[in-house]
Amino acid sequence: MYLAKFKALIFIIVVLISSVCFAEDRVILDLKGCIERAVKFHPELSDFRQNVEIYKAKLSQAQSAVFPQIEIMALGGPSPKAEKETLSPVIRTDVKSTTIDGVFGMITMHLIQPIYTFGKISGYKTAAEGGVKVSEAELEKKRSEIILKTKELYWSLALIRDLRSLAKEIKDELEKAIKKTEEDLKKDIPTSDELTLYKLKTYLGEVKRNLNEIDKNESIIIEALKFMTGFSSDKKLEIITEPLRYEDIYINPDELIAKAFILRPEMVQIKEGLKAKQALIDVEKSSLYPQIFLLVRGSLAGATNRDRIHNPYISDPLNDSMIAALLGMKLNIDFGITKGKIREAEIEYQKVVEKKKLAESGIPLQIMKAYIELQEASKTAKDMEEAHQNAKKWLVVADANLDMGVGEIKDLADAVLAYATTRVNHLKALYNQKMAIANLIQAAGLDKEEREVR
Repeated sequence: MYLAKFKALIFIIVVLISSVCFAEDRVILDLKGCIERAVKFHPELSDFRQNVEIYKAKLSQAQSAVFPQIEIMALGGPSPKAEKETLSPVIRTDVKSTTIDGVFGMITMHLIQPIYTFGKISGYKTAAEGGVKVSEAELEKKRSEIILKTKELYWSLALIRDLRSLAKEIKDELEKAIKKTEEDLKKDIPTSDELTLYKLKTYLGEVKRNLNEIDKNESIIIEALKFMTGFSSDKKLEIITEPLRYEDIYINPDELIAKAFILRPEMVQIKEGLKAKQALIDVEKSSLYPQIFLLVRGSLAGATNRDRIHNPYISDPLNDSMIAALLGMKLNIDFGITKGKIREAEIEYQKVVEKKKLAESGIPLQIMKAYIELQEASKTAKDMEEAHQNAKKWLVVADANLDMGVGEIKDLADAVLAYATTRVNHLKALYNQKMAIANLIQAAGLDKEEREVR
């Protein structure tokens, strides 16, 4: 009895472990899941994240510039012998050689504390802060591009799967028509002919070819989504898609344009870029003025074979100590180099101004283009829906007439062709509407929440 319970327990544990392992090897994602992983794990984002870290490091440097810069150096080496008797009562000049029979040690310290730099330090800090925000906006811009590409792949996959369903439906209708035609030919029914049979078999061959191509394209899209979402190629990834459907959507383009100037990463880049470039102009201009600082210098030295001389007129660098605090001023005069740097910084600032003008005229154009494309895609989707419904009715009537013996195979073949053509165009129109919505969302910066890493 106990043995049976033990075996049952072992079986349950094995099943649970197998289930966990299987779950770990297989990942199921919908559109939201694909986007969330793409904005977090897409391989191309690594460079942009590193750029953010670089500018954060520069900001750390700029923030640290207000603190004193201290240099400490320790030295040691052989020491030439020196005694007081050589100097007292008069300095001997008949010493012909130097005896090295000892060692010395020395520590020197050099401290500079900036006091007033006419905006140089604060300018570097402002420029670095702007650099961080610009690089972060560049990262957001890349994420926006990745989101759009992810949506394109996802809706392409949905389209592929809808086309597969249609192809299988048409395949069934054609096989049914071929079977009916072959039976009618055997019975020598006058309404049947071999030309129609060959035509139907030709259509069937094309449908099978399309099914093979659909399978290939689906596999390619899945692999592309693995790359986008940061999975390895050997990962089992299952994408859940819904059938393409028409979306009723109301959009005011003027409102989108106003939001775009706030939400678009490019506008953040320009805004922060202008601040950074202006700060760099101020930094270069500060070089025209003196840099005021506090200087503290000190040294401590001692030697085993030298006497210490307490005389302010005599300095022995190997066996002496000193410390001094000084107020200093430094001014570089370069006869035009600094003015050239200022001019260069002003031109860099003007380049960002021109980008701002371009964005202010280009973003509304981009939004209006996406809006017009959405209107066209929506109208086409409605028109093709109506055409598809009529083709479907045509196919139902042709199929019913054939079953009742009052219709012809030719009529059914025409109906199947019309049904397939209108359905394909309908699905493409629905796909175009989905992508038009995605393009408009990106153009207006409304994908801000999707760009956030959770």
